[in-house]
Amino acid sequence: MASYFISKAILKSKEARYRAVVTQSGRNIKSKTFRRKTDAKQWGTHYVLDLERQVSTGVKDCTVTFSTLADEYMHEWEGRDHDRPRVVSVLEGLFHQVVLTDITSDLIAEKLNPDHFNAPATYNRHRAILSSIFKFAVAKNKSKSNQQVYVRENPCNEIAVLKEDNKRVRYLSDEEKPRLIQAARNIGGKFFLKVLMALTTGMRKGELDKLRWNDIDFDRGLAILHETKNGSVRHTPVPEVTMDEVKKYREVGNTLIFQSTADPDKAFDFRKQWLACLKSAEIENFRWHDMRHDTASTLARDGKTMKEIAEILGHKSLASTDRYTHLCTEHKSQLLNDTMNKVIRL
Repeated sequence: MASYFISKAILKSKEARYRAVVTQSGRNIKSKTFRRKTDAKQWGTHYVLDLERQVSTGVKDCTVTFSTLADEYMHEWEGRDHDRPRVVSVLEGLFHQVVLTDITSDLIAEKLNPDHFNAPATYNRHRAILSSIFKFAVAKNKSKSNQQVYVRENPCNEIAVLKEDNKRVRYLSDEEKPRLIQAARNIGGKFFLKVLMALTTGMRKGELDKLRWNDIDFDRGLAILHETKNGSVRHTPVPEVTMDEVKKYREVGNTLIFQSTADPDKAFDFRKQWLACLKSAEIENFRWHDMRHDTASTLARDGKTMKEIAEILGHKSLASTDRYTHLCTEHKSQLLNDTMNKVIRL
């Protein structure tokens, strides 16, 4: 039989707090603190009545918190997304000990505020992973072998996806690029090496993070990428100016080039260094991934074809490279303009 009692506590501020404690079979099973005694009594009464209803109907309420669900999700997740643990950790910080049935679409809209993210794509990614976690919970709830009660529906289904501007191309100006390189050089170490590789090869952050020393072909000046976004092996040329910097840190074996000091199987994040670099270089609205755009834009403005750019970036389709077409066109227009102005005199 369940019951409850109220205990009173006086804070240092002299304010009173009332704690309702629900007991069952001589054990404290749930408690909650209130400013008013009447609220504590009301909550205690409702909780006991709910327990009695569960006993009479055989229906259990959910007691699983989001933190517990997140742990179970990551324990069973077998994907290859290197950034997923970090995103799940962020989501766990938002919802933490909230019981699953209390996480409504309204609460998600409040906690997962689009204004807190730099780009719609980042928001959409967090929303998608949160939805994936709740899909996992719904599946767990349907499992006959599971004794816990989770949720019957995914609350993320009512949360809209933001429209993304996938055509965004932010590249460095002729004044910004030297400042960024100098700021990265001042920070030094492998941070400078990573920035230089990103700027001159167009490799994605995830590809650089997974790059190992035995992936570098020093003789041919190549980086062999085994795990790419497209799922195929890619041989990326590394310019001499960058390879000279790579050789300063050359090692033998299969350790990660940008190895974390805390975990040898993970890459160093360099987040603080990156933010400090942008601040020192006085560059705004520029993401790490934009260095990949800068590589492509530099090639386009130098007259390289879309096919050549696509091959260097590892695009399977030229559709992904179309965003740089106008830069190639501008270059060709300038070439034509310079030539015709010399030969045609009106």
